[in-house]
Amino acid sequence: MPRRPAQSTLTSGQAEYVVYRMLDERRISPAEIDRYVSGMQHEIREIEERLVRLRAAAGGAQPTADRAPTRDRLGFPPGRKRRGRRPGRPRGRRASATKKSQQLQGRYLGLIHQIPAGKRSQYSAIAKEKGREAAIKEMESVLGK
Repeated sequence: MPRRPAQSTLTSGQAEYVVYRMLDERRISPAEIDRYVSGMQHEIREIEERLVRLRAAAGGAQPTADRAPTRDRLGFPPGRKRRGRRPGRPRGRRASATKKSQQLQGRYLGLIHQIPAGKRSQYSAIAKEKGREAAIKEMESVLGK
């Protein structure tokens, strides 16, 4: 079972402020926020399915049709055999391009965090105008790498 982080007592306004600061500081991306929000439905579905199983185990009753699990944790209908790759994973050239882009982004982030906060904007401007490769070369020359 995954560990839960220590609970913090934030108001909704404070939580919103933290999210916007994290976005501004590029500690979290809008895509990650979307992933968390879409994951809420998945988590609700898992909890409901577990409740159905617990009720059936406690009372010995069979789950009713309206409460029966509709999908497993990977999104497959019950009883369907899972074969091959997981859904949503790219293959072939697209997977290679995705991997290269992710590696490039990792190098960019690793270097940008070594640059003082006041000077980061000039490198992000280079990345937007000329590409991440140009920004990486510039940062490596400044950092002596």
